[in-house]
Amino acid sequence: MNNQYVSIDQRIEQNRVDELYRRSKSASLSLLISGSLYVLLLSWRFPWRPLLAWYLVFLSVLLGRWFLFRLYGNVNKNTHSLSFWLNIFRASIFVIGLTIGSLNLFFFPHEPLSYLFLAIFYPCGVTAGAVAILLDVFAFGVYELTLMMPIVYQTILGGDSVYFGTGLLTLILIIAFMKFSKEYNDNFILTMRLRYENKNLLEDLKEEKNKLNNRLGSVLNDGSTEIFIIDAESLNCLQVNRGAVENLGYTKEEFENINFLDILTDQDQASFAELIAPLGNGRWEAVVHKGTHRRKDGSTYPVEARIQLSTLDDPPIVVVTAQDITERTEWEEKLIYQANFDQLTGLLNRHYMQSYMNSAFTRARRSRKKVALLFIDLDNFKNINDTLGHDVGDEVLKQTAARLRDLLRESDTPARTGGDEFTILLESLEENVHAEVVARKLINLFQQPFIVNEREVYTTISVGISIFPDDGESLDQLMQYADMAMYQAKEDGRNTFRFFSLEMRRTSEQLMAVANQLRYALEKEELSLYYQPKVDIGKGRITGAEALLRWYNPKLGTVSPDVFIPLAENLGLINELGSWVLEVACCEAKLWESDFGEKLTVSVNVSPQQFRSGTLLEAVDRALSVSGLSKSQLELEITESLLLQDSDQPLIVLKTLDRQGIGLALDDFGTGYSSLSYLKRFPLHVLKIDRSFIHDLEDNRNSRALVEAIIAMGQSLKLEIVAEGVETKEQLSFLRHREVDMIQGYFFSPPIPAEEFRTLLREKVAIRKLAGLA
Repeated sequence: MNNQYVSIDQRIEQNRVDELYRRSKSASLSLLISGSLYVLLLSWRFPWRPLLAWYLVFLSVLLGRWFLFRLYGNVNKNTHSLSFWLNIFRASIFVIGLTIGSLNLFFFPHEPLSYLFLAIFYPCGVTAGAVAILLDVFAFGVYELTLMMPIVYQTILGGDSVYFGTGLLTLILIIAFMKFSKEYNDNFILTMRLRYENKNLLEDLKEEKNKLNNRLGSVLNDGSTEIFIIDAESLNCLQVNRGAVENLGYTKEEFENINFLDILTDQDQASFAELIAPLGNGRWEAVVHKGTHRRKDGSTYPVEARIQLSTLDDPPIVVVTAQDITERTEWEEKLIYQANFDQLTGLLNRHYMQSYMNSAFTRARRSRKKVALLFIDLDNFKNINDTLGHDVGDEVLKQTAARLRDLLRESDTPARTGGDEFTILLESLEENVHAEVVARKLINLFQQPFIVNEREVYTTISVGISIFPDDGESLDQLMQYADMAMYQAKEDGRNTFRFFSLEMRRTSEQLMAVANQLRYALEKEELSLYYQPKVDIGKGRITGAEALLRWYNPKLGTVSPDVFIPLAENLGLINELGSWVLEVACCEAKLWESDFGEKLTVSVNVSPQQFRSGTLLEAVDRALSVSGLSKSQLELEITESLLLQDSDQPLIVLKTLDRQGIGLALDDFGTGYSSLSYLKRFPLHVLKIDRSFIHDLEDNRNSRALVEAIIAMGQSLKLEIVAEGVETKEQLSFLRHREVDMIQGYFFSPPIPAEEFRTLLREKVAIRKLAGLA
């Protein structure tokens, strides 16, 4: 709009300047005639020679203005030159006004009265005529003042009250003329603005009309939209557009004999009348209906029709605008499938299953039956993905879904609710034992291997079961309880099922309480490190210690590491705790060196999660930097599960630590997938025999054989052997005779606080104990 107004203002200004020059051109002729007559009359009262001189000047000025008007009419004018031509015009007005006004300065007749009246009337008449000619208030003001101020000057200085009064009246007349000029100019500009705005409006309306015509033509010729104009009474087609012809396959002539309900197949006369009834009573402007159109060849397709009724026509007509929504319908169905079904297995997904379970609970309340919720988790599925690849893992998931479908009744509902987690909803149960029967069948079914790419893949399942309404009546409760029962099945050895019990809930609540306190344990300084000495029995001295994390909470008391360390891993706190342990342990080892002059090693257990997160190397560097401990005095203990990961990341980190001179120990060797292959592949320095084998040395021949095999294996690979859990003289003697010199266990000392460990170092307890055995 602003641009439009700017354009109008420019056009008004152009028109105003044009009118100034055009009107002044004809006014100049009037001035010539009136001025000549006035000079002729004055020649009877004043000498002719001065009057002739003035008249020649007057003619010269008029001639100059005449040439100015011709010049303006012949040049090309633009917006930027308008101000120039306006200023030139104002200058010419000033000259002509000054010229005419000077008559009353040099030739003012004080008597007789008729000449005095003529001297006043002539400039006033010229000024009055200029009101309608000079469409510029500034130019008019200049013209008026140059014409009439000489009258004011002559009359006010005339010497008597009549002259003085005449001068004052002339001043009033000047002001009145200025007011008239301004109003005339404002009216002229307003009139011109309205004229141009109306012209623009007409042009805009004409343009909109053309656009509407084009749009109407586009609609009528649009091949994607069908338009039907039908008789409101008979529903026969009166007119259709090109889209209807192309989409339905009829000719326009054939449409003249077709009833619209032959096309809209999902409606009959009565239902269609009911559909458009709101249009007849004026409640709605249009009705939108999703239906089905039938083509000439008999095929059908979905449409969305917008139906309007026009009662102004005679007879009344119905206008139907229909859109083929085949693609939209297919897309909506695809979105609904994606929203409710698992893309890999085709089973229901978690989102749909949750809404379905609420419906199942409602049906169970009505029929007074039970509903069983089974949570199924594939045991060790991660190992399949890590060792055989995700393609094999995906195939196992697909075959799992197929097994569930084949086993269950039609009324039972399986779903995939997580990566390797499945849910089964069993409805209309009389007794809990029915759920147990299904669970046992599932356990037995998964004893059979999966066949993937002609190879056998084994995985069992753990099943947790909760019962509606026995265990609870809300969806969240039953899902939580089935999940608890499933994890209990895993803890009980996997490949089994468990029903939810109140004991499980109490255990879960206890773990939750521990987890809540654990989040703030470091901040509240509730954690501490205990140290268990590592003793070289050959040299009879303490060579270092293993740092073991301990937690005492005022509410919970002493919490076992077997409880809180797995929780820390699950809660994502293990990296923070691990970094703290490294730093404190390194600082303590540096204190041993400064206090006792011995470079003892400190061993720190490292979680596999610290390797996976990529923060271990940074944490080790920081701990060594803060403490000032030598790299050779730090030993990191890892578990066999780390070495089994299907990733090169652990190997890269271990090799980096090895190059830095940091010791690497394999903890609890013999309890997992003990293998020579990874002992050779990874840069290990120390092999630690698990305490469970040492404990049974005296009574269990198999344990002795296993320990001897581990010792032989480690010695053959030039690894230092450390025996954990040594508690008796007999165990010590057995290990000494097999050249195992590094011992750790309660025989020498349990894990003890840092202050007590320093006391051990100070009193050389290990030497005295060993001396007593000699």
